[in-house]
Amino acid sequence: MTSSHHDPTLEYYEKLGQTRFVSPKTPDVHSIYKPSTGPIFSSPYGPFPEPIPADLSIHDFCFPRDNPLPPHDYDALISSATDERVSLFQLYGRIKAFARAIAPDGPNPLHLGAPATGDGPGQDGEILGICSRNHLDWPMLAHACFRAGVPFGGVSPASTVAEMRHVLGRMRCTGLIVHEELLGKVRRAVELARREAGGFWLDEGKIVVLSEDRGRMEVGGWPTVEALVRVGLGVDEGVARGFEGRRVVGGERLAFLFQSSGTSGLPKAMMITHRNAIAIAQQSIIDGRAIGEFIGGDPIHHKILGIVPCYHSYGAIVYIARINLFRYANVMLLPRWNTKHALETIERYRITSLPMVPQVVRQLAQYPDLHKHDLSSVIAVGSGAAYLPPDVAKALGDKLPQKQPVGSGYGMSEAASISRPVTCGIFGLPSSADKLNTVGYLLPGMSGRIVDPTTMKDVPTRNTPGEMWVRGENVTPGYFHDAQATAELFAEPGWLRTGDLCSRDEADQITYVDRFKELIKVKGFQVAPSEVEDCLLDHPDGLVRDACVVGVIGEDGITVLPRAWVVLGAKARGRTADEVFETLTKWVQERLSRYKWLDGGIEQVESIPRTESGKMLRREMRDRYEKGQGRKSKL
Repeated sequence: MTSSHHDPTLEYYEKLGQTRFVSPKTPDVHSIYKPSTGPIFSSPYGPFPEPIPADLSIHDFCFPRDNPLPPHDYDALISSATDERVSLFQLYGRIKAFARAIAPDGPNPLHLGAPATGDGPGQDGEILGICSRNHLDWPMLAHACFRAGVPFGGVSPASTVAEMRHVLGRMRCTGLIVHEELLGKVRRAVELARREAGGFWLDEGKIVVLSEDRGRMEVGGWPTVEALVRVGLGVDEGVARGFEGRRVVGGERLAFLFQSSGTSGLPKAMMITHRNAIAIAQQSIIDGRAIGEFIGGDPIHHKILGIVPCYHSYGAIVYIARINLFRYANVMLLPRWNTKHALETIERYRITSLPMVPQVVRQLAQYPDLHKHDLSSVIAVGSGAAYLPPDVAKALGDKLPQKQPVGSGYGMSEAASISRPVTCGIFGLPSSADKLNTVGYLLPGMSGRIVDPTTMKDVPTRNTPGEMWVRGENVTPGYFHDAQATAELFAEPGWLRTGDLCSRDEADQITYVDRFKELIKVKGFQVAPSEVEDCLLDHPDGLVRDACVVGVIGEDGITVLPRAWVVLGAKARGRTADEVFETLTKWVQERLSRYKWLDGGIEQVESIPRTESGKMLRREMRDRYEKGQGRKSKL
């Protein structure tokens, strides 16, 4: 790798990093972090060194108006399916063109009016939904919306018709950019909305189709994304210069909406402001620069496997808030997950970074032909978006070049990036590799507390579980047009209740226990489902490939008992179900307290239902059981 003294592109990024309000006051990476002595603890990276300008937009943060691009072009996005490439310069050009086309004061073939700016009085307006699997145009569409000042809402392409109707209504989407393969589902969602009263704002005249054929200008009577890009490119040069000179307003204005996971009910719409998004980007820069300074040597040419969904908060970090922040960061986007194709992509493009979700980590760890693939290029592996069982983290880590468990970061739709494991020794901190369930240390600009959810007071000692509360610039202002849910989210001004049971150790390292609302109360004792699941997964014979534990009502109609659903592993073949269940029952009883035993039974299933991001749908398993779709196994 060329040194920074002879590489103008690297010099561009280093200078840009210095001007993005991140470097001057960051603690020296070789200094020793002093853990907090009080109940509130902070990030070893320190606070954000400088205030974010009040009206800065996330687009202008990523592409500064005075110097938006480096001196040399490179492939920013590559489709792993077709090898189609979009360079950084092409990406920026398409962002500008699409933004010109949809801007309310531009050509505006969609006839968009004033955009929404928030959920307060007088802030209603246009919001574009984006519903597509991972696609080369996803980051372009997001930044074009930012540049045009029109907020967007990410909608899961895996939504059912009813879920899509609900989410589009919750987000108050007035228009929609939708992949052509999902048009049938959108039509049915619109038909469903017509049969129901109110709560739906989508104008069918404001639909744009994302087509795989860039030569198509319309699909089903609706314009394509490519058609609008060409509209923007065709704007008179003098007019275009006027567009480029406009100031994009950001700050506390609504930038985009996340679809919540819906693990405890129908999804809600989570607001993210430009200020929130810039804070997420700052965290990436500070963290990346700190690691680079600590490790030393020449910068790394990042080649990132684009697995995580673009519409998800994790995807927003990887594909939207980090655009143009790192030197030569190529993202190889996977349209959909396929283990064999993903491994071939790692080999073909010499992938260095694997941001993953737990479900993908599990599939890779259990893939029988993993050893046949060359993974020597991989130097950074991380998991997020949901809980990663320690045995799964270790199983894949042992098969990767570093021979370290896969690190699991911590975040949520309400605060996309909260903590992550750190490089061993940075700030004098110990390694997280051997600590089960750790989600590392708070990221730059974050503060945290561990609070007893019953008394609402800070827990008195270290390593005592309580609800994790966080504070930082990346924390959402709340749920879109849902004041009651927002009020429940913030117990005190500025402090977000995560709903997660965590603890912190002597070094302020955070350990994840479980979702607070998913704890099972057995005869007055609290049982963390993840602890029992981890115990099942940890059986030395590898009998269990996946597990889900929830509390069910016992035969007396009163007592709540832990019950497990298990996906058996290959090593369970040749044994009867009763033999396996008896072995697992004995294993749990030898290792866990009496009240954690599986007195509600064990049942074999083919799969455990999960969201796209890997979050387990325990509610669905409980509902199936209560509706009589499952029976307790007699052990």
